[in-house]
Amino acid sequence: MLEHRDKDDYWGRFADTYDDTLEGMIGRDVRRNLAAILASEHDPGNAVEFGCGTGYFTRVIAGNAKHVLATDMSPGMVDAARSNLRDLHNVSFQVQDSESPGLPSSTFDTALMANMLHTLDDPARALKECFRVLKPGGMLLIINYTEDGMGRVQRTLLSFQFHLRFGFAPKKSWPLTSEKLQSFLGQARFRIERMDLVRSRLNAYYVRARKPQ
Repeated sequence: MLEHRDKDDYWGRFADTYDDTLEGMIGRDVRRNLAAILASEHDPGNAVEFGCGTGYFTRVIAGNAKHVLATDMSPGMVDAARSNLRDLHNVSFQVQDSESPGLPSSTFDTALMANMLHTLDDPARALKECFRVLKPGGMLLIINYTEDGMGRVQRTLLSFQFHLRFGFAPKKSWPLTSEKLQSFLGQARFRIERMDLVRSRLNAYYVRARKPQ
């Protein structure tokens, strides 16, 4: 529990400057490219987002969704998202832990996790929770930065820039690889429909998986 509070405080203090700082480090192209793919998911229905951050990808999925419940474990990030998305009327907000969200089972058509899976203590548990709260046939969308496909110099430079701009996280995150991602999804009983490596200054995976009917 203390570790969760540490994470809350760590990310919450960057809420006001997170987007500008991140884009200054990785550029705008990768997030724009990922947003374009996300926008092509035409019928997300009633969606839940775990780790909404400042609401960057929340706005994208809300464009096609009936309703989005945007959650984050950081109150500061939730406040920032609420402020950034105050023009949207189909989004509600909640401070929530993705590894034990306490949401009703078989409730949502879509679950979104953007750039958070690699920071979790137990990613498989979080994905099992996504499986639980999704309706049969529900869709899981994952956007996550990765070192896959990047050279050693590029990885070292980005790591240095991250620590320079954001300091040191309370718990070291682990590299997200294709193998780990597929393993976690398999443990949670999801069926992978697509897994794209989106290349830029910092690479990212875009994944669509499905809860069986």
